[in-house]
Amino acid sequence: MQAKGSYKASTYNLEFEAEIQRFKAQVLLSWGKEARTLKWFGLADGMNVLEAGSGPGFFSEKLLELLPNSSVTAVEIDPVLHEKAVGYLQDKGGDRVNHVQASVAETGLPANSFDFAIARLLFVHLPDPVAAAREIFRILKPGGKLVIIDSDADLFWLTSPPLSVEIVREKFKQVMASRNGNLSIGRNLCRLLKEAGFVNVDLESVVSHSDIIGIEAFEPLLDSGPILQMVKQGLIAESEIESYLVSRDKFLAEGDRLMMSFWLMACGEKNQ
Repeated sequence: MQAKGSYKASTYNLEFEAEIQRFKAQVLLSWGKEARTLKWFGLADGMNVLEAGSGPGFFSEKLLELLPNSSVTAVEIDPVLHEKAVGYLQDKGGDRVNHVQASVAETGLPANSFDFAIARLLFVHLPDPVAAAREIFRILKPGGKLVIIDSDADLFWLTSPPLSVEIVREKFKQVMASRNGNLSIGRNLCRLLKEAGFVNVDLESVVSHSDIIGIEAFEPLLDSGPILQMVKQGLIAESEIESYLVSRDKFLAEGDRLMMSFWLMACGEKNQ
């Protein structure tokens, strides 16, 4: 089974291990606030939880720690990430974690079987996000909730000194769109939840600031591997990213610098 959509772990970055570390940094960056918001949306210990697009297992691990009496079903279509997660969680989740290699749009899981579902940084890559949300709606119990955690390119980073990201951001948008992804998915999360049938839709944001958690937490996210991989694949000209790489190097060398990042968290409920 091959991954569909705009993302494939083994070819997204110049170095696969750097991509795995980028995954880990993304989880550690804002887990505390995401956990707090998930609880506010209704996530509780003892629930049967679905994680859609579970990646290499770092977020699954956090869920298992947060919910010691819950089971977590980790759905991942990418065979490389699926295998990584199985190995990583082998000694961490025991029989509380269930791995399913499948598309989130066709999970094969029984209807009305989960209390809560979470999809983190997944919908940005999906060719048909509404179909995926409808599949999750199907397998949620009545009253169950789906929380989508995702980004929007125009809200992603604020930095001081400023990074020259405009050209790179627009190129990323174009490349993602050509692969049937949507780098601006964040602004559409509420609409797609409603279109999939969810009610009581709500939206929150999670803000991470280097003055609070330290600038080091952001540095793996500045890895230029994904951009250089697009250059290698002929999707972006090297001259088009030169200004970003120069500004990134200046930023990393700056003694007094700061970064902010923003995730959006949209929640919808399956009507009773």
